[in-house]
Amino acid sequence: MSIYKRGKTWTVQMVWYVLDPSTKTGKKKQYKTKGGFKTKAEAKQWEAEQTIAKKEKKISNQNPVFSDYFWEWSKIYRIPLLEKNTIRKYEYTRRVLEQYFGQTKINSITRTSFQKFLNDYGANRSKATVLKTYRLVKASVLDAYDEGLLSENFIRKTQPVWNETKTLKIEYLSIAEIQQLNKQLKDTLHPSFTSKYIIITAIYTGMRIGEIMALKWSDLDRINHTIRIQKSWDYVHNELKKTKNNSSVRIIKIPESLIEILNQLQNNHQEFIFAHKNGKLPSNNAVNKCLKENMKKIGIVKKNFHFHSLRHCHVAYLHAMHVDWYEISKRLGHSSVAFTMEQYAYLIDEMSAQQDKYVVSVLNNLDNPDKELQLVRQDVRQNQK
Repeated sequence: MSIYKRGKTWTVQMVWYVLDPSTKTGKKKQYKTKGGFKTKAEAKQWEAEQTIAKKEKKISNQNPVFSDYFWEWSKIYRIPLLEKNTIRKYEYTRRVLEQYFGQTKINSITRTSFQKFLNDYGANRSKATVLKTYRLVKASVLDAYDEGLLSENFIRKTQPVWNETKTLKIEYLSIAEIQQLNKQLKDTLHPSFTSKYIIITAIYTGMRIGEIMALKWSDLDRINHTIRIQKSWDYVHNELKKTKNNSSVRIIKIPESLIEILNQLQNNHQEFIFAHKNGKLPSNNAVNKCLKENMKKIGIVKKNFHFHSLRHCHVAYLHAMHVDWYEISKRLGHSSVAFTMEQYAYLIDEMSAQQDKYVVSVLNNLDNPDKELQLVRQDVRQNQK
């Protein structure tokens, strides 16, 4: 390694060897040079960082185009395990990086330039869109840092930014409304129309619509009261596909009442639980239309409420009933409790605000009789509904 002055700035050259069977010695010399340091002290600081990286075998002289690295990383580590619909997210992210960074090399990206990208990208996009892109890019950058491609982890301490006006407020039903909808569906069930059965299953399980559609009778365990989730239904290609991720493969408990309801569909004599007598599964649009119609019949009108909102309702209900977040996370098929709590942070905030109100009410009634404290508790419970 060497430090030398070139013009008015300082340059550092690192040297190391890698294994190479094609050479006589079995080793090949590698170089990494960086210039533009204003002072010798700055150059020495970078040299020290690279020396540590060399000892940890995290040094590299490769410096690919940022978007190219992301795509190569995606093809090697992610895409082989994904389904067609999920791969589109990686293709989209690649295009985003290409459009913004062009031919910029990965080592030329700084924390500041990446944060500017996040600011510009999120200025006109929703929270969900921004976070999906951010998570994918972050995973690839962390790997690049571990591989020694980056001397600086530029994504560290950056913050995703989004446009609140583009972010739809998540709507879910109160406990009373869930009970109303559940009753409305149960009172009008008929095996010829399986959409209502699908909606009831979502209320009781929190499953994704593709997971519900993919259920076969062999996945229903009537003895142990469980459902085995191991596939999902691809609406685009009308075929079974892998679940969203490995953690989505799971077995969940269900009540006896749901099993009794599902048993009605055996009259259709199909392999898939929710297939009509003609063997076809209802479309996504048909199920959402059925949901809207039945909500309207009981006076519930929510503009942004759709089938996936039932998953949020399931979480809200379990959380209100004090079910542990670890159990909720496993039931949803999430990879970690942290991810679940991040996804449903809005719900935690709402519940926390209600608990704060309860705490203040209790403190305000320290000197009141027990009867008045009981009334306070009832009032708070009513607010939670």
